[in-house]
Amino acid sequence: MYFRQSYTEKMPNYYYDGSFDGLLTVIYMAYEDRKSNALRVASETEQLILEFDDIHVMTDFLKARHVEKNICEKLSQDFLNKMRTCFLSCDKNKDIVIVHTVYKALKQGEEILNSLDDHAFYMNKLVKQVLNERHRYLGLLRFKEMKDGIMFSTIEPKNNILPILISHFKNRMKREKIAIFDKGRKMIVYYDGKKAEIFFVESLEIEWSDEEIEYSELWKTFHKSISIKERENKKLQQSNLPKYYWKHLVEDM
Repeated sequence: MYFRQSYTEKMPNYYYDGSFDGLLTVIYMAYEDRKSNALRVASETEQLILEFDDIHVMTDFLKARHVEKNICEKLSQDFLNKMRTCFLSCDKNKDIVIVHTVYKALKQGEEILNSLDDHAFYMNKLVKQVLNERHRYLGLLRFKEMKDGIMFSTIEPKNNILPILISHFKNRMKREKIAIFDKGRKMIVYYDGKKAEIFFVESLEIEWSDEEIEYSELWKTFHKSISIKERENKKLQQSNLPKYYWKHLVEDM
């Protein structure tokens, strides 16, 4: 599913900095155009053709908080959470979908998410995709111990699940120092035992602990020893766990 701008109804594109607060600012600024299906919203990181009347929206934290407050009061905190989850999607239409769904929900009520409205249906679909990928990584993610004792893991998810992935491991591994690196986005979340922060990094230099090197080899040996070569079924493996997720596993699949 995709959304195409009508040629009979010309409207400016709204560009923002790609942040969630930036998108909330767009919702505030584009309110007068809310009834138009031709309303176009995009992150400035996208390669789009610029028009003379395009609008570049500067992120305004006061306006963003105002929109956030209205959504919580007129809809619910749960609706805002779904917006945040949808925003983590890699789908190129997520911005348009969120903006239109918000405007419709403010007019018709939060129940629109249970309808077959195109934008609301699409938003639900993206939320489900993000949460499904998070769930998959909860069972798949492997930590390795660095020389300084930090438990480190590398992932390459399709969606930007890092912000909603760390909460699980903070609760499960409260006394550990944790770092999860999203290789594709060059983002890393670091939990020091008290708080978690997200950083952007260009490159990493990692040294594994001696124990980690030893246990990794032992695990590979164990995994290989229990597998029965004659009963290997790559198709079944890929149906249970797509090959896309294999690359950062310790064991050789």
